[in-house]
Amino acid sequence: MKNLKQKSNKALRTAQYKSTFLNPTEFVARSGKTVYISKEFHKRLSLLVFMLGGGELTLSDYLQNLLKHHFEDYREEIKEIYKNMDKPIF
Repeated sequence: MKNLKQKSNKALRTAQYKSTFLNPTEFVARSGKTVYISKEFHKRLSLLVFMLGGGELTLSDYLQNLLKHHFEDYREEIKEIYKNMDKPIF
């Protein structure tokens, strides 16, 4: 029974990951800004996007989804850090 529950949780987490991060966005990379990442991360991310994105996802889409999720998840913590610095952010 425990093994079945673990498989179910893993499948749910996988589905959540796909719906959160592996969806095309309406972001157009050329209207954004350049950022620099290490060659290692670029290689890993490019491979991940190519393999899991099914040709419908760009690296910019993936990063947009990743950052959106991060800022949503940590919004309150970020606000608290800035509040303690007397510099409001939101």
